Order: sequence, then C-alpha cells, then structure tokens
Amino acid sequence: MTFLSPQEKCAQYWPTSEELQMSFTDTGFVVRLLSEEDQSHYTIRVLELENTRTGESREIYHFHYTTWPDFGVPESPASFLNFLFKVRESGSLGPEHGPSVVHCSAGIGRSGSFALVDTCLVLMDRSKSSSSVDIQKVLLDMREYRMGLIQTPDQLRFSYMSIIEGAKLILTNTAVEQNSLKDLLKDDLEPDLPPPPPPPRPHLNDSRPNGPCLEPQPTTKDHLLAGDSHCHNMAENSVQ
Repeated sequence: MTFLSPQEKCAQYWPTSEELQMSFTDTGFVVRLLSEEDQSHYTIRVLELENTRTGESREIYHFHYTTWPDFGVPESPASFLNFLFKVRESGSLGPEHGPSVVHCSAGIGRSGSFALVDTCLVLMDRSKSSSSVDIQKVLLDMREYRMGLIQTPDQLRFSYMSIIEGAKLILTNTAVEQNSLKDLLKDDLEPDLPPPPPPPRPHLNDSRPNGPCLEPQPTTKDHLLAGDSHCHNMAENSVQ
C-alpha cells in the first residue's frame, strides 16, 4: 500500500512576524513585513517589495482570509462581506493602482467567489438596483477568461447569499435600515477598524483595472467595469 503525502498547492511568499524578511535570489526580489493586523477571519499585512537589481521598491497591501477552507465556503456571508469591505476601504481595488492580484490555490474556487461577489455588488451599487444584474451572465462572462470559476455548488450558493446580503447593505436608503442590518450581522463582524490609507503606487495604463473579465465602460470611480446586464429571480439562477 502506498501512502501519498498531502500535495503542496501554494508556497508562502510573505515573511512572518518572526523572520520579517524573505529573499528570492533567483528573481532578485526581497519582501519585508512592515505591519500585521490580525482579525477573527483574516489578516491584513503591509509588505515592502524591493527589486534588488534596480533598487525599485513599493508597499503592498496583503489581505489574507485565514478561515476559508479549500473547496469550502466561509463561516458566514457576514464574515466574508466584512473582509470584502475592508479590502475596498483600503483603496487597493481602485483603478489608480492598476490590476489587483486575487488568488487561492487553484485560482478558480475561492478567488472566483470573491471576484463574482465583488463584481456583482459594484454593478448593483452603480445601478442602485439588485434586479439589474444578471449574476449568471456575469459569471459566464468571467469564465470566458478563467475557465471553471466557482468550483462547487456550495461556493455558488454561498456567492448568491453573499450578493443578496451585500446588496441589502449597499442599497439601504436610510441610516436606520442600515444600522438594523448591521445589528443582524454584528455577531460575525469584526470591530470596525479601518486599515491605514493605501500606499502610493505607479499608475498603470490599463483601461481594465481589475483584469479583462468584463467589457470596459467610460472611466468612473468604481473599480470594476462591465457592460449593462439585466436579470430576474436572482436567487434561483444556477450555472452549469
């Protein structure tokens, strides 16, 4: 009988609070840990990336969701939305910073769920209507560029739940309703501690700031761009 060791899917590429610095001599990069903030479900790090061959360096925000199992889903939509909104508040998804990197081990399950939820909430916020966004079409359009996004039925179901709950938050018209929704989710939300302001980064001339998943539109303050879409029965759509 042969016993196979667990497959290593992703190497750690950031330094810990003990070592503070990692050197990659084959590529000429050094990564330093500048700060680390631990929350219940995720960790926020500020890293410094230096190219030792050119002397160029820049600061990078690193958002690490630590309680999301491979092929699984987060503990609740509330905890996931808290993570997503922290990423947004940092400004890291802004078009002035160029494309962001979102990854997991395979690059299609957990990262696909994050990208789908964020994209749909941006479109709903822009249109001020949850019924104006066809979630299934958005996902199928994204799959044109990254085959297999959303790996399991549970991930798809969780993405719909997160979009529905997120839409309630971003489309709330009154402070009373918004506070009521936050109270319902308070058991899962971490303390409201905003991250530090985003570091300056070089502007990249890319009309699609978060990748080529969707058709570009005229430049706006939103960080994801997409063509117009329409849908109904948001919670009943499924993707094969």
